Amino acid sequence: TASRPPAGGSTMREAMASFVAKLTFREMCVVLREQRGWRQAHDFFSWMKLQLCYEPSVVAYTILLRAYGNASKIELAEEAFLEMLEAGVEPDAVACGTLLCVYARRGRHGDMMLFYAATRRRGVAPPVSAFNFMLSSLQKHRLHGKVIHLWKHMMEMEEANNVVPNHFTYTVVIGSFVKAGLLEEAMDVLGKMRASRLVPEEATYSCLISLSSRHGRGEQVVMLYEEMRAHGIVPSNYTCASLLALYDKSEDYSKALSLFSEMERSRVVIDEVIYGILIRIYGKIGLYDDAQRTFEEIVSAGLLSDEQTYVAMAQVHMNARNYDKALQVLGLMRSRNVKPSKFSYGALLRCHVAREDIAAAEDVFRALCKYGLPDVFCCNDLLRLYVKLGQLEKASAFILKMRKEDIQLDEALCMTVMEVCCKSGMITDADKILKEMNNGGVTMKSSTMVSIIEMYARNRTSVMQEQDSSSKALACQTDSSALNATLKSLLDTPGGSSIACQLIRKLAREGEETRYHTDHGVHA
Repeated sequence: TASRPPAGGSTMREAMASFVAKLTFREMCVVLREQRGWRQAHDFFSWMKLQLCYEPSVVAYTILLRAYGNASKIELAEEAFLEMLEAGVEPDAVACGTLLCVYARRGRHGDMMLFYAATRRRGVAPPVSAFNFMLSSLQKHRLHGKVIHLWKHMMEMEEANNVVPNHFTYTVVIGSFVKAGLLEEAMDVLGKMRASRLVPEEATYSCLISLSSRHGRGEQVVMLYEEMRAHGIVPSNYTCASLLALYDKSEDYSKALSLFSEMERSRVVIDEVIYGILIRIYGKIGLYDDAQRTFEEIVSAGLLSDEQTYVAMAQVHMNARNYDKALQVLGLMRSRNVKPSKFSYGALLRCHVAREDIAAAEDVFRALCKYGLPDVFCCNDLLRLYVKLGQLEKASAFILKMRKEDIQLDEALCMTVMEVCCKSGMITDADKILKEMNNGGVTMKSSTMVSIIEMYARNRTSVMQEQDSSSKALACQTDSSALNATLKSLLDTPGGSSIACQLIRKLAREGEETRYHTDHGVHA
């Protein structure tokens, strides 16, 4: 909290006694500007006002505001501004900008924005330096929405008031658009920056590359990278990691390896994240020895600390069907007290499933459940293991548990669940799955829909053969409702009419009811 300065006026008057009536107003302003502290500035300004040549001036008040602002004396700055208005001095853009900077420096964003709104009403446009101070302060406090709001005001003032953004302005604004996930807007600002013939910093290119990569804009990522290199800017390891991750995702492994070689030539510091991506790429293209060598280099360099690196190496071993080595890597992670997450537990589950170790897989799945609902991939892995080993009772119980916990099925899990339901005679659950499909709960390819319909229809035929006449009538009604809706969904897919015709012919040959032809207007 700002406190009023002590009474030091007498000391200042004594020091300046020999200068009475000898300094012009301009010279007094120069002396005021040279005062080292806010107390001296306050006392000298009080002495100035006693001189005959003194006239209230926005210049003197602005110098005083800056002295208070540098010392974060907000209350004194506010009082000086009010005194200026009471003296009939009209504040100019510099004076208003100075007080805005005072608020920004202390993070008083509410007061800052209120005062900014007042300056706009008076038709005063703060200088770009004040805008930059406000933008920077807002961004440091993660108020990216307000940064964007202020930027739009700047664009409105640019032509009318000559408020021209500079390199710092563009850098801050692009950063906030990126933090807000607004890629198109960020690229628009980059375009304005280019038009002003300003070259972005590496950090600006890096954040744009990262966001473009997350949006799947591969061509834009490459364009930004090539533009950056054309300016002679050496990429950071963060930028390189974003590019490598993109090449990995798009399976453009030759470009990934080429980039890695370029990084070595440019002496870019290669961190664990980059090594982890490289290990993953080596594993995907079958260079298992290179992956192992890289992993050992990380261990030797003392860089190994990230869970994802361990999992990447374990996945390489699993791809080579070397599950024991995969377990060794994950065991090494635990021995080094690297805290596991759902990510590493998922890899461990896949490993035990591949080894067909039900007990170990169930233990891992229980550990996974401590982190919340497991994802559909883990559920499908365990369910497929039960099916493969003929553990239909466990599979059925697992499905009932999933239904109870309302786990949303994806295409692969839906197929596995339907297979278990049909093999186990769980007709009610099979009906529910078909209804979910028809209600748009599961997105599926037509080939998957056909496989599910075939399983469902054959299972219905088998069940009906074992029922009495009254049960058969009820089953036929349910069968008709579920299959009819599913066939309609199939008809809505590309090429669905042709596929449905072939399916109906096949079902008819296998003894299914031929009413499907007339119900849907599908003619074999």
